[in-house]
Amino acid sequence: MSATRIETSLSRNLTVRSGELVAAALMLLFLVVGCGTPHPQPEKAAKDMPDALVPVEVDLGKFECTIPNDKTNSTITIDFHVFAKMPRYKSQELIDMLETHQNRFRHDILLRVRKFDRPSLNDPDLTRLRGEIHTALNEILPENKVDLIGFYHFQFLEE
Repeated sequence: MSATRIETSLSRNLTVRSGELVAAALMLLFLVVGCGTPHPQPEKAAKDMPDALVPVEVDLGKFECTIPNDKTNSTITIDFHVFAKMPRYKSQELIDMLETHQNRFRHDILLRVRKFDRPSLNDPDLTRLRGEIHTALNEILPENKVDLIGFYHFQFLEE
């Protein structure tokens, strides 16, 4: 009887120890590997970020253009520095597009300005110029969300 007791005792001890070893191995595995595949958190849309709707000014550049007038044998020199006011979440997209399409944008603006005449430049609100700049922006970035086209500096001189 004592031999069977020893065997039972040994088998219980081995069973308990092997169970403890399995549990310890599983805990170590969970610690190293983790409890499962983590679910990636969806990125917040840029417009959902804090201060996303705060308007910012994006510098569109300085422009200088000379418009000849054959009828009066004079020229109009236009010099202006323009910006666009838009929500912060769209500004980086516009800045990146302006960097890659800067030459095309500048060329488009200058071609549009050369078609102006004196009465459209005498408008105190520069409505036509603002509209043409907005149209040029729409060509490089169709969904640009520009709220306002403004000028840091505007001057024209007729000689």
